[in-house]
Amino acid sequence: MPDRHAVLCCALVSLLVALVPLSRLTPRVAALRALAPPDISRELLAARTQADADTSTHQPQSSTPTPAESRAEAARQLSQSEVRGAQTATASPPVAQSQPDPRIAPESSATAEPPPTTTAPATPESLLAHNQMVIFYGSPESSGLGILGVFAPNEAAQRVRQQAQTFDDLNGARGVVPAMDLIYSQVQSEPTENGMYLRYLPDSTVNRYINLAEANNLQLVLDLQIGRNTPLAEVKRIEPFLTNPRVHVALDPEYAVGSNGIPLVTTGTITGDDINAVQTYLSSLVQRHHLPPKLLFVHQYLDDTIVNGAATRTVDNVDLILNMDAFGAINEKIDKYRHFAAEPYAHKRGFNVFLQQDERVLTEQELLRLTPAPDVIFYQ
Repeated sequence: MPDRHAVLCCALVSLLVALVPLSRLTPRVAALRALAPPDISRELLAARTQADADTSTHQPQSSTPTPAESRAEAARQLSQSEVRGAQTATASPPVAQSQPDPRIAPESSATAEPPPTTTAPATPESLLAHNQMVIFYGSPESSGLGILGVFAPNEAAQRVRQQAQTFDDLNGARGVVPAMDLIYSQVQSEPTENGMYLRYLPDSTVNRYINLAEANNLQLVLDLQIGRNTPLAEVKRIEPFLTNPRVHVALDPEYAVGSNGIPLVTTGTITGDDINAVQTYLSSLVQRHHLPPKLLFVHQYLDDTIVNGAATRTVDNVDLILNMDAFGAINEKIDKYRHFAAEPYAHKRGFNVFLQQDERVLTEQELLRLTPAPDVIFYQ
């Protein structure tokens, strides 16, 4: 149990912060912007901090949340149907130079080969065979859940293409594929009519983003938070969308709470066998509909959320990507990324950049020098 004096102190600090005018909070926003990379990442951070600043006029500030608390608060906001409008990126000051992290490989002075085309259409070959992927994550229903709630759909599409081009200019012969990760099933803290503690995006919204992906040569990932359902059952639910060659799947194990758990209270888990079942299903779907290989993303920030991951197999027609989903101190993020990258189920590797919650935002050059190099980079 927490110390009573500590609780009282936290409550007092929260009360004092809530009484501070918004103008007193702008130095913090400016400091966050100054830590962002000197290109579109800075603009993305500016938009996120602007959205948070707008929200802070209505909500008192609190102490820094843990990853689970932050995700829980975002889910509670969505379950209360809080819908925020898209925000516009604002200008930001010049970027201060940061000290290099010793675990990031030094930048090579060799001249890179001319990169191929930034975007890659769906082909029978795996998208990640010769490409990295840059993904914007979120839900159009709330800015608290990621970038896709900060920008209008068309603007988000253009910005992710621009960010992909930034990486493509830096990563040599490897191409870059832009994509969006759309939260399709969102856990709720209260029971829902479907019995799964899940709320789903309307099909019309998903189809709108599929059309957006087609128009802008993007890939689309449907993110599933599972709740009381099973991973395979949730993936089968979206089969009509998965028959589109541009649509892929992501699983969020921390919200897979089993038949008796409560999301945002019970820490969820999935198993290596669960992952295999989804991979086998996706592989059969590819064969039946003559599709290009599917991507299966698994988010992870806690060791215990994937049980018996060593049982995970390599399955034809499916690329399995383990995305390191922690935020906070950069040293800890890099350590956790390298830890998860060594897991037997990390067939491909992803790194999640949290524009608001990270200690600072790694530049594109720093991200590309991570070892091992990430196959996928998320922006949230």
